[in-house]
Amino acid sequence: MRKVLLHGFLAAALLAGASACGSASTATTATQSDNAPAGLLKAGELAICINPEYSPMEYFENGTGGQPIGFDADSAVALANHWGVKPQFTISSFDGLMPALAAKRCDLVWSALYVNADRQKVADASPYLLTGPALVVPSGTDSIKSIDDLSGKSVAVLSGGANEATLKKLSAKFEAAGNPAVEIQSYPQNVLTVAALLNGKVDALIETDVSAVDVAQKSGGKLKTGPSFFDADTQFAVYTAKGSGLTKDVAAGLKALADNGTLATTAQKYSLDVNRIYKGK
Repeated sequence: MRKVLLHGFLAAALLAGASACGSASTATTATQSDNAPAGLLKAGELAICINPEYSPMEYFENGTGGQPIGFDADSAVALANHWGVKPQFTISSFDGLMPALAAKRCDLVWSALYVNADRQKVADASPYLLTGPALVVPSGTDSIKSIDDLSGKSVAVLSGGANEATLKKLSAKFEAAGNPAVEIQSYPQNVLTVAALLNGKVDALIETDVSAVDVAQKSGGKLKTGPSFFDADTQFAVYTAKGSGLTKDVAAGLKALADNGTLATTAQKYSLDVNRIYKGK
């Protein structure tokens, strides 16, 4: 699962809008071609399950409906175009994504899902993007240029998560070397970590990289993402039905989109790190 579902740190009201199951067709269409895989549920169409509540990966531009956009949504359309078929989005709640795939309501799930053992028991995963922790800092501040610069700095983090564990491990390393520890300020809600940074209570906050981008973009220019010096330790993947013949076609399609620069161009459009595009082992 996503480590934390973050849908809008600076506008908590957006969290209240749960998406109901339904369908929304894209405006982009393509003609059936010889490049289309044979295993699609409907010939000439790629059915994509998505939960558009995780900017900048997938979201509604107007916040409530219409055509899903974002790195995942745009890339799914690109895959459909690569195959010469029509992309068709099926909007689902986050918890309903995998059940929808199992019920054959879509050919694949492309919605910022991490690769994990539980999902791989019931579906096949095709990685496309690496993700890991990132910093958000005040705009105009350049006091944190390397990971060593976090020694002695105050950093806000969601309590009880993987990012808090990362900070504690880093702080212990600083102390073992005789340097000041990281002043870790843990909060029970992500919106509070952002508020702490905006109010000057901390020097930075730590989040997953895609969420860090979202925080910075919604800050009205007050915040920016910091340098990337944490490891990308997790993979996002497209999921297909377990044992599906479509899995190899998805993996090949993702590789083609990575090789021809489509994924990189889409990543740049949404301010994501192009170096974290998965290009295979």
